[in-house]
Amino acid sequence: MVNSKLVSVINVLPAGLRRRFREYVNAPFFNKHKQVIVMTNYILDNIPCKKKELLHSSRVFSHVFPGLDKDEQKLNYLSSKLLGLLNDFLAYQEYEKNEFRRKYHSIKAAHNLDINIQEKSNIRKHRLLQNQYPFQSAELYYEKYLFSKISDQIHLDKQLRVYDGNLQLQNDELDNYYFAEKLKIACDMMSRNIVIQADYHASYAIQIVTFINQIDFDLSQHPVIHIYYQIYIMLKEQDDKEYRSLRKLIDKYYHVFLPEELILIYDYAENFCIRKINNGETSYYLDFLNIYKQKLDKKLLFVNGYLAEGDYKNIVTTGVRIKDFQWTESFIHKNKNKLKPEVQQNAFMYNLAVLYFARKQYKEALQLLMKISFKDISYGVGAKTIQMQTYYELQEFEPLINLVDTFRLYVRRHRTQSEYRKKANLNMLRIVKKVAKLREKSTFISQNQYNKEIISIRNFYASTSPLSNADWIKEIIDEL
Repeated sequence: MVNSKLVSVINVLPAGLRRRFREYVNAPFFNKHKQVIVMTNYILDNIPCKKKELLHSSRVFSHVFPGLDKDEQKLNYLSSKLLGLLNDFLAYQEYEKNEFRRKYHSIKAAHNLDINIQEKSNIRKHRLLQNQYPFQSAELYYEKYLFSKISDQIHLDKQLRVYDGNLQLQNDELDNYYFAEKLKIACDMMSRNIVIQADYHASYAIQIVTFINQIDFDLSQHPVIHIYYQIYIMLKEQDDKEYRSLRKLIDKYYHVFLPEELILIYDYAENFCIRKINNGETSYYLDFLNIYKQKLDKKLLFVNGYLAEGDYKNIVTTGVRIKDFQWTESFIHKNKNKLKPEVQQNAFMYNLAVLYFARKQYKEALQLLMKISFKDISYGVGAKTIQMQTYYELQEFEPLINLVDTFRLYVRRHRTQSEYRKKANLNMLRIVKKVAKLREKSTFISQNQYNKEIISIRNFYASTSPLSNADWIKEIIDEL
């Protein structure tokens, strides 16, 4: 039983959730089966598994049914029942998170039971929650639609032949939900089509955009629809003007979005910058960094109190690209302790080395790189790349060529890299070695031979793809 689905699922639950699950199973409202309670308590008492033999099926059975011979059928029955309770418990946790839905069901239940006083009280509470809720989302439109729907049903059941606005609200909120959700899906589809060359088709997206334009839909009253409408236009046009419009809308509406949705919205702007940078429009590095700064200011980059090392690295890389060395150095030191302890030292030294290299403090960069652990392939490749670039800038071609050879073996041996990234790194190393060897022998070969080899390297560069650090490679070839 130690490797069963039931134990595996319970084992991954956080401690707080396991405690609540125990309370759930022990509550007579949810479960009255005594053996299931005994089994649950025994499993939870021995999770996380310190001694795996404690959760062997025979040990579990003898604890639940002391004195009886093991009966596999009984044990399977209890396991199935407990797994069902676990699934219900997890569903209940999700239900509890949605206060709107709980209040909607309270109204519906009170109405079905004809408890008029409670029905009116629950309607007032739902309206109050709508007025006080600080965020906007497509889901909120749907909750308002459900509220209008039950309110209209209550009106119909009273058999009053008078106008009631809830039918109109039901229609309008459903439209708003449909517009917001369809535009959101359309943006996701267009983004994936760009990034992974997918072939998604967003049905009715064009018609929705046309409809919004034709009826003079007041987008300012609907921040969710407005934002995703603008993202859709930006993705469609791939135009700087539309990107700037999106950035203005984010500044205007950021306070009405939940953090997880705001991160998604920023990601669209960020990915636009990345595409422009990849197309050679390096002026977008400044925008890219400014987006990161806004996410930092709004605490959007912290998960469980920690800054992701990938974001830490991206921010530093962008900071040195635009040569904002003072701000970047301050960021590196200020946020070191916000990284997870297990990656903190490596990330700090690597990114400080990136800064030193950019400042042409080559010896300081090399000293830091020597201290970095290369267990992580991303740090290994990054650190060795800076080390290689530093040797080149110091014109230490012999250690550079030796490093290229060991670097090549390192890349080939690590299977965690994608084939694309591996090929890009190996192509970089081939060109660097050619350039270094030419620089090394430049003083004792003829000008004619030197020029021939330059042409050969340039042709090789032009025909080579993919290629890591292509900008730097172009620089060192141009310097020849």
